[in-house]
Amino acid sequence: MNLSTSLATRAALATGALALAVVGMTGAASSASAAGVAKDPGKAPLSSLVTAGTLTQAQATAVKVAMVAAHDANKAAHDRVESSTLAGLVSAGTLTESQSDAIAAADGRQGMRGLVRSGVVTRELAREVHAAVKTAMDAVATKPEAVLASLVSAGTITLSQADAIEAARPAREHGPRAA
Repeated sequence: MNLSTSLATRAALATGALALAVVGMTGAASSASAAGVAKDPGKAPLSSLVTAGTLTQAQATAVKVAMVAAHDANKAAHDRVESSTLAGLVSAGTLTESQSDAIAAADGRQGMRGLVRSGVVTRELAREVHAAVKTAMDAVATKPEAVLASLVSAGTITLSQADAIEAARPAREHGPRAA
């Protein structure tokens, strides 16, 4: 990546962060009933902690509701972050408006791969866009550890219970993604 592209990416990130600050990040509030409908890959660890007596059912429900709310807020934030980041990359001259529109319309990883195959963007540019969006999301996304810390601060769970929940959560793979 050359110096001007690197500077353009930094400018895009700053623009995206500024736009997010102006728009304001709000957490999506989810009710307990809505949380029960959502997919819950972390249910088994919470259930096992209830069975073991580490958590009460009420605590497990509170953890689940808080995690689902954070997940929903992160999903909602992704579109705003992507839009702001793409606008910043266009302003910096890294992307054209038509490339930005095509990327915004692309459906996830497969859509981006299609744009690379069709020559709309290069693989390097696709990776740069992905990295810029990921960096911006990392700055605004609510991490599970933060959710647990807020539950500890609120007195809903203890620190040792938060540690047990964290230890019971399945590890997520974070390998490199090809564009």
